[in-house]
Amino acid sequence: MFGCDKRWCGQARRVFRFERDNPSVNIQLLSDLHLESNPHFVAQPLPGADVLVLAGDIGSYQPESALTRLDVEDFGLARFSPRPVNEGGAGWPTPVLFIPGNHEYDGQEFEEATRRLRAACERWGIIWLEQHSVMLHGVRFVGCTLWTDFDALNGDSLSASLSGRDKAFRAANYYLRKNHSLRDGVPMLAPAIRELGLQSQAWLRSALSQPFDGSTVVVTHFSPSLLSADPRYGLTPGTAGFCNALDDLLPAAQLWLHGHLHCPQDYLSQGCHVVANPLGYAHKGEQKSFRPELLIRV
Repeated sequence: MFGCDKRWCGQARRVFRFERDNPSVNIQLLSDLHLESNPHFVAQPLPGADVLVLAGDIGSYQPESALTRLDVEDFGLARFSPRPVNEGGAGWPTPVLFIPGNHEYDGQEFEEATRRLRAACERWGIIWLEQHSVMLHGVRFVGCTLWTDFDALNGDSLSASLSGRDKAFRAANYYLRKNHSLRDGVPMLAPAIRELGLQSQAWLRSALSQPFDGSTVVVTHFSPSLLSADPRYGLTPGTAGFCNALDDLLPAAQLWLHGHLHCPQDYLSQGCHVVANPLGYAHKGEQKSFRPELLIRV
């Protein structure tokens, strides 16, 4: 498979903190691999990469998941394991950062899915970045799923805001009734997702408010801005289920990596470089825009 750096390979409990004279990092970014429908997808480490970022929706156990049919455990994360091959890992040659997307939770109790995901990361030597900050090569990585508050398209007045949110809720629930997580056996629909979004936003604002003398990379699954809206669909109530309107946070980072929308993004806003590199679904033709050789420098 791949060679393993003995400085850190297999140290799942360790906080990764590396320094070097030139504090810049080359990042390989993958998201929305949906291994439940693309079970044989194989990514290759890119020459020159310093870190791999997995920005959510890597694999799920929703109904008819190929991971279930093929008896693939741990959401398919083992194929990105930095642990040596002789320990069952993949020998991925760089640190690997992971945040869950929304689909990792499909069909499962939310807290139990979180426990399983964290256990899988520890088992395979992958860094759990959900509501955590880590430092690699002098660069700060701040990560959370982010979710959404469904308010990205809301108007200025209270009535307009509530009306816009209600429309976004209805659009989201159409899909959430098909694939959703559970809490105490109750499906988590849009209002429950909004609560996750508000809590995640509060954590992220607090994390980014901490002084840091260096470059900051934010990793989320959901988008921080409507600038990332999928051009295939335009701005509709459903867009608020994919994008937030957190543009005021963009200046706090030099680079923001996200997934969720199955369209690539690469733009600059308020001094922040925003990038998405989703694989998406083959049957929708989305994989044609996937960039397997993408390397992002910060």
